[in-house]
Amino acid sequence: MTTSGAGPTRRRLLAGLGGLAALTLLPGCKEAIEAAADSCPEDPAESGGVTWNPDIGRPVFWGVHDLTAAAHGTPRDLRIYYPSYDGATANAPMLKLCLTRWPMVLLLHGQPPRGVSLTGYHARWERFAAVLARCGYVVVVPSHPAQLAQNGADPAIAAAGADLAWVRDSWEHRRWVDARPESTAVVGHSYGGLLGARVMAANPAFAAFVSLGAPYGELTDRSAVLTGIGRPTFFAWAEGNGGGLFLEDLGPPANVWDGLPQPRYAAVYQGEHFDYLRAQDAGTDLRGPCPLVGGAMADLVALFLSTHAPVPLGRTRVGADLKPPQVELTPEQQFFAGGHLQGVAQFQSAPGCRLDLRWNLDGQTGSRKLGP
Repeated sequence: MTTSGAGPTRRRLLAGLGGLAALTLLPGCKEAIEAAADSCPEDPAESGGVTWNPDIGRPVFWGVHDLTAAAHGTPRDLRIYYPSYDGATANAPMLKLCLTRWPMVLLLHGQPPRGVSLTGYHARWERFAAVLARCGYVVVVPSHPAQLAQNGADPAIAAAGADLAWVRDSWEHRRWVDARPESTAVVGHSYGGLLGARVMAANPAFAAFVSLGAPYGELTDRSAVLTGIGRPTFFAWAEGNGGGLFLEDLGPPANVWDGLPQPRYAAVYQGEHFDYLRAQDAGTDLRGPCPLVGGAMADLVALFLSTHAPVPLGRTRVGADLKPPQVELTPEQQFFAGGHLQGVAQFQSAPGCRLDLRWNLDGQTGSRKLGP
């Protein structure tokens, strides 16, 4: 470290921009170059040797902070997942890169399955959060009551906003978070999905929404909630034996999904409401025939968000069919990429696994089937 006005990383970046010195004579260019230099971490070690911008095709490792209201002053207990260069996840150092700020994803769980306590239930959604963190997202997972939100004035909407505001304003790594609404997405399961839809309506500049098994049929204002989302949406629901699955079904006979205005996906799988979770996290609730739904769905969610809430400066592009991209990795990138996006690949060949994916992206329609 140095006590001079510019740290070593900043000085090196300025030196690298030396060939652009003439540009500083143009209006605004000097300020832009200075801002680029100031975007770097003071200590080069905080980049962990990572020389690329992580994204869906070039992942890194992930870390997690467990934060409580009592010890850290959070609005309520939170888990925050984030990109890291360290293989040890608990309190791992955050990856910090020049010019890069990580988009945020708010992940809202629903009521827990039978035999599982609501206390600590937010930690059971690690699979989804970890995949996103490896791709360059900060994922905020609050522990919350997950009650049915029946109107747009529900206090739970403001509570979700307070969680995001705390991360933007008070978290120790807040400088590395992209605080813009257009770099924020929401993911919700079950009642968390219903709440997430209302959070989206209250924040129309948010980028995208993921709805996992949300029982819109329980709402008295279903149509208004679904159209009020207003942004690209990934809807997933189950076709199985569970008694309440008809409440989350947006397909036939009502064909609700077909009539929605926003760019959207439908991912319909053979299974049950809690198949997103690992078996050991699902208590005694009903399970479907495929144990790989959660891994495949976590990958599809990451692929969807990489297009509709992308990581800045990411280079990997994903097609409308959400197929995992084929990316040529350097040896350094291969070190970080082990096990990444394997959920879909494993699902494709596993007996009993079936998922129908379709999309309507401003009139561009298509479909494909996943499973053997």
